[in-house]
Amino acid sequence: MALTVTVTAVVAGCTGGTPASGAGSAHPAAAPASPGAFPAVFAASFPLRPAPTGGSPGERIGLLSSRTGDLLRWLTPRQTGLYDTVLSVHDGWVYFLRGIGPGTSVSIWRVGVAGGRAQLVRAGALDYAVSPDGRAVAYVTSRYHPNVAEIVVRNLVSGRQNTIIMATSPQGANNWPPGIWSLTWAPDDTHLAVWFYPTAASNSVLVFGAFTATTIRDGHTAPAPCADIGNPGCGELDPAYLASGALTYVIRTVSSGGTASASLVAWQAGRLTTLLSQLGGLPSVTPQGQAIWVGAPAQPTGPQTIWRWSGGAPVKITTLPSAGASPYYGVGGIAW
Repeated sequence: MALTVTVTAVVAGCTGGTPASGAGSAHPAAAPASPGAFPAVFAASFPLRPAPTGGSPGERIGLLSSRTGDLLRWLTPRQTGLYDTVLSVHDGWVYFLRGIGPGTSVSIWRVGVAGGRAQLVRAGALDYAVSPDGRAVAYVTSRYHPNVAEIVVRNLVSGRQNTIIMATSPQGANNWPPGIWSLTWAPDDTHLAVWFYPTAASNSVLVFGAFTATTIRDGHTAPAPCADIGNPGCGELDPAYLASGALTYVIRTVSSGGTASASLVAWQAGRLTTLLSQLGGLPSVTPQGQAIWVGAPAQPTGPQTIWRWSGGAPVKITTLPSAGASPYYGVGGIAW
């Protein structure tokens, strides 16, 4: 019972689904679905608040209601030094990255949305994505080739495998390995999109033929309108595909004065459409086009908010306690 009381405190402050105009604006022609047609639940990672004595606090995954923000159940345990970061939800499974303490090897696990024992999926991987038809997987390696960053694609039925070399470590590099995240399959089950950032200031979304590409040079860069004006503070990140085949991703810009802004866009048939502007976080987007994201706090230690969108105005579903007001330090990864 004490655990239940603690869990309830994590999601205190639920708004019950309040439309708001300050979190982002939707392009009227780009509304992907009727309001309310969003998934019933989403998964989120909750980092534990560091203890005053230091150490590795850990991170766990919970399942929450998309309507109310209420915590329905914990999916992974609370354990010091155990870090579980949600990656995606597919076919009733929540896929997540598990690490045991900073600097240790990591692996991909999955746990059922209904709960139960977690299952090891792939050791030595950083990210993992299942194709829409469930016949193929893609993952980012992390330990087998310490000087090579690569994406491995494998057909689970035929056993066919392909490797895409994303980068090799130059001698003396101090920013290794590069970031390779948000692997996502296209509806055709043959193309992959990925968020690639070799440095913190360089972000791009690349699209590959999953079984034909061999190096990063085979990737196609998603278009960013700010590239035409040479804005060095512009980046693309967090790709996802819609069921129509359109590629969605976030374009984030930083002005010369340091003001940041972000928009969720869709690219298809040579046309770039803005879905949401003034976006306050990185969205998880379903194939039907609904989005959910965590908004950054107005103050460094202020409360985070969780938003959803399925056309029209974004809706705030939960306000989390301020830092220090619960055993958890905001929200990490989020997916549905």
